Amino acid sequence: MQEQHSLEFRCPTLEDSPQLFSLVVRSKPLDVNSRYVYMLVASHFRQTSIVATVGEKVVGFVSGYKLPESPQTLFVWQVAVDESMRGQGLAVRMIEQLLKQLPAISWIHTTITPSNTPSKRLFERVATLHNAALEQEMGFEGTLFGEDGHEAEMLYTIGPLH
Repeated sequence: MQEQHSLEFRCPTLEDSPQLFSLVVRSKPLDVNSRYVYMLVASHFRQTSIVATVGEKVVGFVSGYKLPESPQTLFVWQVAVDESMRGQGLAVRMIEQLLKQLPAISWIHTTITPSNTPSKRLFERVATLHNAALEQEMGFEGTLFGEDGHEAEMLYTIGPLH
């Protein structure tokens, strides 16, 4: 008989970092960073990041950090959801849970490529849930990424959060 596990939210741990890396690899079009970066996220930025788990399996992940010059602003770096959990609102739930853990956050920043429609919809939904404005401007020009043909990253600003 297989044991059923419910969805849980918590801060990532260093032991989660291999699963974080693997989840991002499977989550196109996210940029895959080195395994070391996910170790840093799960240790140095664990309080401003969140994982969703079912049993021991990480099925969702949001990495973020407070901007050093604006500690009331959370920069959401990556959002990844396992294919088995997509279409269930998990990304919104993770961001909402993260905001509950960080009550002093008034603003969210993130960057999104113009072709990443699911991410745009996610952050539009977050803005709507908080009755907050969503503004968009150039974040990083594509040329900054060198010869790899990376799209520009648009900076989305959501806030103030209500």
